Amino acid sequence: MPFVRLWVLPILLLATSATAQVPGADWEFDDPYRDQMLYLHALVNYSYDLKWQFDWERRQFADSALRVNTGSVRSTKLLTDIDLNINEALNDNWRFQASFRRDGQQQRPDREDKLMLGLERSIFKSSAVYLTVNPEFNKEFIDVAAGYTFYRDDRQQYVRLGVLLEDVTYDTKNDLGGKTEQEQIALQWAVRLALANDWFLYSEGGVGSGFERVFQDASLSPDVSRHKRRANTAQLRVSRAREDGTAWSAWVDWYDFNEVMQFRQPGFDYDYRNTQLNIAAEHTRVVRDRHRLRLLVHYVDQEAGSRGFNEHDYDRTDVLGGAFYEYLWPNSGATLAYVFGQPDIALRAPDPTANYNLDDYRDKVSVGWRYNFSEDAQMHMSVSHEVSARGFGGGAVRFQMFF
Repeated sequence: MPFVRLWVLPILLLATSATAQVPGADWEFDDPYRDQMLYLHALVNYSYDLKWQFDWERRQFADSALRVNTGSVRSTKLLTDIDLNINEALNDNWRFQASFRRDGQQQRPDREDKLMLGLERSIFKSSAVYLTVNPEFNKEFIDVAAGYTFYRDDRQQYVRLGVLLEDVTYDTKNDLGGKTEQEQIALQWAVRLALANDWFLYSEGGVGSGFERVFQDASLSPDVSRHKRRANTAQLRVSRAREDGTAWSAWVDWYDFNEVMQFRQPGFDYDYRNTQLNIAAEHTRVVRDRHRLRLLVHYVDQEAGSRGFNEHDYDRTDVLGGAFYEYLWPNSGATLAYVFGQPDIALRAPDPTANYNLDDYRDKVSVGWRYNFSEDAQMHMSVSHEVSARGFGGGAVRFQMFF
């Protein structure tokens, strides 16, 4: 599909950089705290269908693929997730590989675009080594990843282990006089293996040390004197999908973020942490060839807090669910859905006037339409209404294709 590559490849040119300055009244970390529909939007209303997710995991390294998930979360905010994989055979031994990730989930404070480009070289009958690079515009943020992958079942089962070296040229390329005291090295993995009775195990993630940097020259870095950051993720999932449309999946997502900032101006130093655990299950089935049911539940536990600037402790649990009914035609389907969330939010701070508790039930109804362009490309569009909040719930478009 050459025409696809013409408009997909410009996405690869996107890159990001990160700078730090003295925090103000609008602190980015606590921006989503009061949003009682935060997880309802991202994890239920705008979630990828289980069949889409199963195909994505199965073909992640076998084919090239693009998926885009975009939906309104506020009157001025748009959630946008983008995943792009390029797996292109160059000859019998070499492959070009690329990936682009944009995480639009507002609940995670380290949302950064990540582009990796490189090559994979077969070394035995069913395994390969790879080397990829993130060609950032700001050279101090260039990343390098290398590792090994074992393949089975035409690359649809795999065990990939690698090391990610982030900001490898930071000390020599940054213009703030920053010096690294702790290198940013992470272990990355992606695993998909067959289990008994048509079940599959899937896992992905990255766990590392994070970085620590000092900025001794105040003329080059007038605000920041020390910066430390770490972000770790892991997912474990078991799934089964059958030809008759019946599918099951259960998974656990873990996220851990920590940032420490020291400033030259007194009163702004902080040590911020944010840990999230999501336990979820999903089931789909087709009844009499025309009626498709999808059930989805999540339990989310989040703990966050800061010491120093904007000192506080934030605790949140969300019980989320959704029921989706789809009437099927040969190449399309019409969907009616009801999704709900019961948050339990508490913030405690030294200033008692800043404390609050939020626990309002939130729910939405949505209608949507799915169209199958082919076995390799699908699109789903929907609009929703916020029932309890009595407002327009926003529109959404999800698209996934393999090429």
